[in-house]
Amino acid sequence: MVIKKPAIPAPREETLRQGIQALLEGEPVTALEISERVGIAQREVAGHLEHIRHSLHRQKRSLTVLPAECRSCGFVFAKRERLKRPGRCPVCRNQSISEPRYRID
Repeated sequence: MVIKKPAIPAPREETLRQGIQALLEGEPVTALEISERVGIAQREVAGHLEHIRHSLHRQKRSLTVLPAECRSCGFVFAKRERLKRPGRCPVCRNQSISEPRYRID
């Protein structure tokens, strides 16, 4: 029987949210791109973005969301407050929706 040693994470110079914030200061990125570059699950990204949005508000900066769009009928989710990708289009009920993109202004 082989006993595995517990995995030790690599030391980080910055926190996870600082890493996400650094990504957001460049070109607009999707939740999938954030999760791949930072090394977290895609479903965890929205929670971190909410915290980043809150801390940016105190710094007089803002998190800009380039809205998701239905690939079938072209409906744009412009007034959506939630940061997660919508499940389906309210117009055509199609589930083929592009990812919203995020950046810091």
